[in-house]
Amino acid sequence: MKSFILYNGDPSLKIPDCLFKGTKTLQLMDMTRVQLPTLPSSLQFLEKLQTLCLDYCVLGDIALIGEIKMLKVLSLVGSNIDRLPREIGQLTSLQLLDLTKNPTLEIIPPNVLSCLTQLEDLYMENSFLQWGVEGLDSPRNNASLAELKDLPCLSTLYLHITNPMILPKDFFSKKLERFNILIGEGWDWSSKRETSTIMKLKISASIQSEEGIQLLLKRTEDLHLDGLEGVKSVSYELDGQGFPSLKHLHIQNSLEIRYIVDSTMSSPIVAFPFLVSLSLDNLNKLEKICNGQPVAESFSKLRILKVKSCPMLKNLFSLHMQRGLLQLEEISIIDCEIMEVIVAEESGGEADEDEAIKLTQLRTLTLEYLPQFTSVSSKSNAASISQTRPEPLITDVRSNEIASDTGVGTPMALFNKKVIPNLEELWLNVKDAAKVCQGQFSADLFHKVRVLGLRCFDDAPFGILNRFHNMEKLAVTHSYFKELFPCQLVDEDEHTLARIRCLELWRLPNLEKIWNQDLRMDQLLQNLETLEVSFCGSLINLAPSASSFGNLKALHVRDCEALKYLVTSSTARSLVQLSVMSIEGCKMVTEIVASNGDEAGNEIIFSKLESLKLDCLASLTSFCSVNFTFRFPRLTEVIVTNCPKMKTFSLGILSTPRLQKVWLSEEKDKGHWKRDLNITIQQLHI
Repeated sequence: MKSFILYNGDPSLKIPDCLFKGTKTLQLMDMTRVQLPTLPSSLQFLEKLQTLCLDYCVLGDIALIGEIKMLKVLSLVGSNIDRLPREIGQLTSLQLLDLTKNPTLEIIPPNVLSCLTQLEDLYMENSFLQWGVEGLDSPRNNASLAELKDLPCLSTLYLHITNPMILPKDFFSKKLERFNILIGEGWDWSSKRETSTIMKLKISASIQSEEGIQLLLKRTEDLHLDGLEGVKSVSYELDGQGFPSLKHLHIQNSLEIRYIVDSTMSSPIVAFPFLVSLSLDNLNKLEKICNGQPVAESFSKLRILKVKSCPMLKNLFSLHMQRGLLQLEEISIIDCEIMEVIVAEESGGEADEDEAIKLTQLRTLTLEYLPQFTSVSSKSNAASISQTRPEPLITDVRSNEIASDTGVGTPMALFNKKVIPNLEELWLNVKDAAKVCQGQFSADLFHKVRVLGLRCFDDAPFGILNRFHNMEKLAVTHSYFKELFPCQLVDEDEHTLARIRCLELWRLPNLEKIWNQDLRMDQLLQNLETLEVSFCGSLINLAPSASSFGNLKALHVRDCEALKYLVTSSTARSLVQLSVMSIEGCKMVTEIVASNGDEAGNEIIFSKLESLKLDCLASLTSFCSVNFTFRFPRLTEVIVTNCPKMKTFSLGILSTPRLQKVWLSEEKDKGHWKRDLNITIQQLHI
């Protein structure tokens, strides 16, 4: 046998001490979620073992690992060890050490890491932070960063250094090929990994000029900068080569930055040629993204541009710069006090008088809290086109100011097919909706809209739905009506609703019913696949008792304080496609399925339900209080947290053939199981 792999789900499983005595040829061992307070002594006989993975295990003393001299890969992900034993330093053949997700790790003895002379990959994401300082700690209790500096083969490093002042001189070298390095307090580890070279820096001016930092900046693909000091022009002062490798740039909390690129300060170079996303947040003195005319190909790959809390910024870019931004797919501008336009025509520009502003790839445009905003462009002919030929435009408009009555500040200045032709997602408040309803738009103005968001409505939002013939998702929020569909709809509205696949309702404090029992809205919503209802404190029921949802796949309900049950038994029988159900924070809910007159003993089958989450349900006593037979043939995940009155799952026959555990936390790090689901729930409160 060369491989031993065990993915465990039973916390009571014990590994015999002699299990590996007869497996001397073993080369790979992977045990996940196993309780190992003491490692089996037979591990020391595995002379040929090269890979050992003990991920998400409960580990005690692991010093015995030091006896496995041929080990090349050691992974202890998520095992919450508090110290790395000194014996690990004996693994002189080790090439990969993964200590990811070990926030309790506080001790790595000095001169352990420096002994791992063959180490190529070191992962310490969300892990050890207590680095010692050579020359200051006497005696030193922990490893120092200088030990990593001396590892000759190290090419991959994931590391968080909270105190930049302990960085050794010339710590970073050319040998690093893959890195995710956080320096300074306050950084989080991102779960998304789109690049192999990431840096997040919150450092002083003296440290940011250090040669090793500068070396990595030139090779970084994803860069986050916080609190930059002494920098007025990012590209010019941080990297004179224009960041040729950078794909993602996020800058926040700077009091000095005036420009991202200043083309007037040096010989022009191509700036950010491969940048895909740019995010600027809380830059108090930022005046322009680009000062002067950038070299062609600058920003030519940019797809996402987000700007927030930049009080000195009047526009995003100039007309001559927008020709290089044809790939933009998403623009977000939030809380910029003097922002007037997206594209500005600067004095002395050489723009063609007849040139239209074309953002042909734009899919999402978010505008919030922009009191001075007037239009997409200051160019006069763009404004005249938008007022005389209103055609399809934009996506995701979130702004009270967009609907203001200030000349070109009306929606007419935005709804222009020649500016942005691919409207897919649109958010409107009541004022915006009135403008849309009153405007003389062409018949196909919103023909590409798939997502419609409505907010701040005092009355149910009728009269607008029939303009969105291809809508697949309807989201309604921060409104104050009692019923979403209080009366019979006209035919055009019915045809629109029949296409909806997702309905999201949140923060509707007065909503008592989604629709009246006299209406058969469930027949119109026959294609509905996702229903999400959150923070609707007055909601009495999700749907009338006889409603049917034959295509619903996901049902999520949260913080609906007046709700006493989720669905009736007849509605439950219709949920033949439902795969995910979660109910959270509904303090009056006593049961999930309520009887509407069915006889006890009748069968209800959730044939495709795989995941069920019950969280913070203070009054919940059971899934159903009637003696029904429940069958869950595919149920594999049940999470029950903060349900103090839940004494059993159901009163009748219960079948969950694939369920092996009830998780007691959303992180699924603590679970329980005793014979079946009913007994398990009963034992939770013993």
